[in-house]
Amino acid sequence: MEDITFEILQSKKTGLNSPESYVVVREETGFLRILGDDPQWELMTATASEDHGRVKVCANQLRLIESALRLGAELETSPSVERDWAGREYVKICVITQHRNQNDKDFNSELAAAFSRFFEIYESYTDVRYRAREEMVELYNDLSTGDLSDEVYLSDGVWLGSDGSLFDRGR
Repeated sequence: MEDITFEILQSKKTGLNSPESYVVVREETGFLRILGDDPQWELMTATASEDHGRVKVCANQLRLIESALRLGAELETSPSVERDWAGREYVKICVITQHRNQNDKDFNSELAAAFSRFFEIYESYTDVRYRAREEMVELYNDLSTGDLSDEVYLSDGVWLGSDGSLFDRGR
């Protein structure tokens, strides 16, 4: 696997109600946001470009959302699809906490590993229309919360059934 490079930049994006705000960027594209305040932040997908225009939001939001859901499933954090103030869907992946006894080097190493894994998932993405049924069932099992519902909401009105089938119910 090639070395995955990314940057974590301080964000000055308006409309984010957070003491600290960062964006995870790769090749001038914003993928993830980190919002919160020491020692706890929320990791989520980005829905909008930075105000200065030098960092554009990821154009393939379905791929971004599915990659974030897969990362959250791997991390066993119960990721959820939410809507921002403008009605755009995003994924709350997890809460990041730097514990009092954890030094900055170890904390940053854990974050880098999680972000690298996200980009591995993102890069290996295959459009859902071309996936094998077994992979879709595996995705369903990863994302299913075990409630009575037979389907898992992915994004943009697309639902995934327990048998791996997709349903487009629109927005």
